[in-house]
Amino acid sequence: MRIRGLTLENVRKFAGRRVSFGGVGDGITVICEANEFGKSTFFDAIQAVAFEKYTSKGKLVGSLRPRAGGGVRIVLEIEVEGGRYAVEKRFLAKAGASVTDLARGVVIARDGEAEDWIARQVGAADQGPAGLLWVRQGVLGLEPADAKPAERERLTEARRDLLSSVAGEIEKVTGGRTMDRILRRCEDDLGLLATGSRLSPRGAWKESVESEKALAAELEVLERQCAELADALRERRATEAELGRIDDPEERLRRESDLNAAREAARAAESHAQKIAAARGERDLAAMQAAEALRRRDGLAEALKRVGETAEEVERADADAREARARLDTARGAETEVRGLLAEAEAAARALRAERTLAERADRVGRAREEAERLAAVLEQVRGHRAEAAAAKARVAGNPVTAEALSALEEAAREVARLRGATAAAAVKVTPVYSGTARVSLEGQALEAGVPVALEDGSELELPGIGCLRFDLPQGAEAEDAETRFAEALAAEDEALERCGVGTLAEARARAQTRQQDIGAAELADGLGRSLAPDGIERLEQALAAARAVTAEAAEGPVRPVEEISRDLEKAETREAELRGRLGAASEAVGAAREKVASAEAALAGARDRREAAEALAGEEDTRQGRLAALAAAAERAEIAARAADRAHAELTAGAPDAATAAANLKRAEASHENARRRREHLLERRADLSARIDTRAEEGVEERRNEVADRLTAARARAARMEAEVAALVRLREALTAARDGAREAYFEPVQEELRPLLRILHEDAGIDWETDSIMPNALRRGGETEEFETLSGGTQEQIAILTRLAFARLFARRGQHLPIILDDALVYSDDDRIVKMFTALNRVAMDQQIIVFSCRQMAFAGLGGDRPRMRMEEAG
Repeated sequence: MRIRGLTLENVRKFAGRRVSFGGVGDGITVICEANEFGKSTFFDAIQAVAFEKYTSKGKLVGSLRPRAGGGVRIVLEIEVEGGRYAVEKRFLAKAGASVTDLARGVVIARDGEAEDWIARQVGAADQGPAGLLWVRQGVLGLEPADAKPAERERLTEARRDLLSSVAGEIEKVTGGRTMDRILRRCEDDLGLLATGSRLSPRGAWKESVESEKALAAELEVLERQCAELADALRERRATEAELGRIDDPEERLRRESDLNAAREAARAAESHAQKIAAARGERDLAAMQAAEALRRRDGLAEALKRVGETAEEVERADADAREARARLDTARGAETEVRGLLAEAEAAARALRAERTLAERADRVGRAREEAERLAAVLEQVRGHRAEAAAAKARVAGNPVTAEALSALEEAAREVARLRGATAAAAVKVTPVYSGTARVSLEGQALEAGVPVALEDGSELELPGIGCLRFDLPQGAEAEDAETRFAEALAAEDEALERCGVGTLAEARARAQTRQQDIGAAELADGLGRSLAPDGIERLEQALAAARAVTAEAAEGPVRPVEEISRDLEKAETREAELRGRLGAASEAVGAAREKVASAEAALAGARDRREAAEALAGEEDTRQGRLAALAAAAERAEIAARAADRAHAELTAGAPDAATAAANLKRAEASHENARRRREHLLERRADLSARIDTRAEEGVEERRNEVADRLTAARARAARMEAEVAALVRLREALTAARDGAREAYFEPVQEELRPLLRILHEDAGIDWETDSIMPNALRRGGETEEFETLSGGTQEQIAILTRLAFARLFARRGQHLPIILDDALVYSDDDRIVKMFTALNRVAMDQQIIVFSCRQMAFAGLGGDRPRMRMEEAG
């Protein structure tokens, strides 16, 4: 069997859609898409078609249903012995199965027969072959890690059956059935006492073990209660001892003394800190007084120096001011002359400008008249388009059949039609066939021959000459539910028709089309109006009013042409500009002279102010030197006083206690005193609680009960030990018998070893596999002269060996005549870059005569695998 294509409809994330791929070749086919695309969904869909009955509602089938609900449809296209077949299964809703011969277009099997046909092609007995060759995502070994015991047994039997069919019947290898009978008898005896591969107790051994466990649990509880009693006694003694230490008079006196000493030290530190603060204030005041004395001395000396300098500065400023005033008088005369000439030129230019204004007004009135005519025509068109748009919008507002309302109505109509068809399909029908003249009647109406009639619950057929035949049809929950849904669907359809204001679906569709046409007409009219009046009709009306206002201006008689007036005005303005330039230069000269006068006078005033200020600071001339000497002596005395205050502050600071340390020590002493008080209260409460618990346990007599249960436990353990010894003896016997049989099984694994050796050499040149005879699974890897247990290998190596083993099994199936595809879902996830390339080589080696399908999300990593890459097709489900 070879897979050629797959189609999924309404499966998981593909709700309401159909996704498919085809063109799967004989070698490697790689379906490589990003995460969340649905690759594992394809794998599960193939599993469901191969192994799940179409009537199944199990975990796998339930997981295929999308969140939106509905039925699941899967079509698997396969090739068997040269023929192409489409295997289709529908799950959950309208469940069914079919097999279609694609060459002839004929369904060759349905439902149960289809299930049998599928099972023959995929070797589905106990899910054997495909369970070996189809690797689900996350499976490292030959079996899923969470496989149940029954599933593990099925897969083991499939591997054993495969090896037996290739290497020969196991009876020929083990030496006869006598050994098997002895082993079975040993297994039966062992089965009376133990079960499972872990030899879990059963029967009498289980009863002994359970009795031992119950007594041990009871003893553990009693031991714990005794321990709790002893602990409580010890803790009460410790509590009382600690209370004695806390209440000891010497300890209490020590705590009080420590607290009082800490408080005294804190008060002393605070007092000394206040003295330091007062000394610091005196030091700062003396420093400020010394600074002020120095400032006054230096200020008087600087003022005496400035008196001489400012007198010379006043004489120089007075001479500069007289020279600046003379230059200002000359500049003002020249400015007055130019200003008169400019006034004459400005009067001539004003007359020409007035004349040109009259000429321009006449031209503007003419242009405004033409603009008013154009705007009036445009305004008329805009108003017409706005009226058309308003009418279309009014029709739209009066038409309730929107696209959403029509869609809801169509959905309701489809649901009514679907439920009506389902109800009709489920109805009981009778078809009369007459041989004489008598006719069967229903409600007084004779039934026509050959015409089927649907019957309802309680229908009565009148049989002439016989009587009546009453039909009491069973109405199951599903039928009642179908009627309810049909009634609800009819009500929903009527409600949708009422919302649309129509009587039929066709009328609603016509009104919806009309509404859409009106919407288009409104949008077209609005668009034309906006194109003619992009700024709005109000702006257009304002522009028309403005143009008409301009046309109302009347000309004041004939005027010269604008061009002639402009030439005369240009000459007048040239003369005016020339004179204005000369006036500007003259004004600038006057301004410059005025600025120099102002600057010279300001300099003179400033010099006089500075001289007066210097003299004011210096004071009376005959007292200046005496005052300077007095200020120098005062400054010296202030500096001496400041140095003395600084030394006093330094002496206090040097001998000061650490206020922060004293505060911290006080806080510690207070906390210690408070903690002792709280601890005493807690210990008193704890002692009362322990005393109550001790009294309770003493009344229960737990120690006597513990001794009694201990004696019973000793006896139970002896019984369990005897049965455990018997189980061990049976196990040793079984192992000895099995070892004798296993010696003859080396040839049993040779076929799979033969297929596996060349594949292993691709990864490890000298590697080999040891097999576990019972589970028929790889047990250890031999390489480099060492043997490594399979469970101790890295995840990547386990995964690689498991896949190579599956490839070997696939070749054994082919040797037996069963050609089944290998399917890998996100395999090789733990392989490094070097190993994954080697695994790609192994896959391509086997794919020369074996179909392999690989699902992966690792697009870059699997680019080197090669193979065909079919294209996914997705569309809405019909």
